[in-house]
Amino acid sequence: MQELNLPHKSPIRFAKYILKQDETSARVQVEFESLPSLGMLVESAAQSSAAINTNESSKMGFLVSLRNVKLLTAPTKTILEVEVVNEHSIENMRMMQFDIFEDELTIASGSFMIAVEN
Repeated sequence: MQELNLPHKSPIRFAKYILKQDETSARVQVEFESLPSLGMLVESAAQSSAAINTNESSKMGFLVSLRNVKLLTAPTKTILEVEVVNEHSIENMRMMQFDIFEDELTIASGSFMIAVEN
């Protein structure tokens, strides 16, 4: 496992380790100090998007919108996995789709848009 390099500090740094990655998707282990809320799950997905291999790995990204975010099942664990996929890129905007897993069960899903600084 490779540690994910983020500027976030505890207690809001959730994305910890890259489990797998390529140019358009990544799977990341996320960890929480307590059972996460839906907002914490979404933030962990946004942080996980930094694991996708791009030429922008050292640039800052900012969460700008959410779409179709659903909590399917309340989490019962504090260590989860996030899978993110870059669905569309236009200039400095990235539309990402995410699924969050507790073991093999999908507990949350949705999409978000990130603006990457120039």
